[in-house]
Amino acid sequence: MSKNFTTKALRCLSESSTETNLEEEWLKIAAEELGENPEKRKQEIAAVKLMIMNDPNISIPNEDNFLLRFLRARKFDSKKAFQMIQRYYLMKLKCPELFRCPLPSECENVFDLQAQFMLPNRDQLGRRIYIIRVDNFDASKASIDEIFRANVLALEQVVKEEQTQICGIVVVLDMAGLSLNHAKFFTPYYAKKTVELVQETFPLRFKGFHIVNEPFYFDAVMAVIKPFLKEKMKKRIYLHGNDVSSLHGFMKPEILPLEYGGLQGPFDNKPWYLELLSDEEHYKNLDQFGYRFEGED
Repeated sequence: MSKNFTTKALRCLSESSTETNLEEEWLKIAAEELGENPEKRKQEIAAVKLMIMNDPNISIPNEDNFLLRFLRARKFDSKKAFQMIQRYYLMKLKCPELFRCPLPSECENVFDLQAQFMLPNRDQLGRRIYIIRVDNFDASKASIDEIFRANVLALEQVVKEEQTQICGIVVVLDMAGLSLNHAKFFTPYYAKKTVELVQETFPLRFKGFHIVNEPFYFDAVMAVIKPFLKEKMKKRIYLHGNDVSSLHGFMKPEILPLEYGGLQGPFDNKPWYLELLSDEEHYKNLDQFGYRFEGED
């Protein structure tokens, strides 16, 4: 383990600011949903830092807000938050082909497919909405691993937002056009990796999965995924078919694209992709953190 690496890890532990710039309405939600308050933040951040000190092979960003995202994901249970930090970095070390966060500039071919879009507006409960359109996944233009990593990039973008750390994210999965050409996207291997990311590893609160335009044989897909799901997550899956009014019972048309009965115009992820590109430097810095072990460069 390099001296520089250890120094970065210890420097992180020296940070002590636990202030937040959240407005009162968000602080109230955090208190009600997560049991968060200034004293709790200070106490649990200090506890996580002590655990990090006993794991000298890990280096993390020297920002308390980085620790907060894990604490909020685990409702301020410092032990569970620390375990999530470990899993978060171990997944990037063990399976970088899926979990390494790519640079936005590396993902142009994926976003050109118009298959993924983080909506700019939140729902009525303050949650971000992420739409995935399966029919637009073209394996001749982007590999499944590239698409998976682009999803990781999307999550890394919104997890920076304190409001999203508190209220979470909702996924709309559009299964229109699902065919045998998409079968490899739902193999047990990728299903398990996706569930690991959602349930145990990524510091976001996944509050719902809304399936739209699913074909009659979608049960076969669910049969692959369900064995990996906890009961709590199973209860957060909603099937809507082609009934947009059913979807509107969970999210208002005012924030949705035209294709989903919304008032925001046609689905277009270009403005979002430009936003990601403008933050390229942030993603360049992510790779300097994580696990390093004796003998590594």
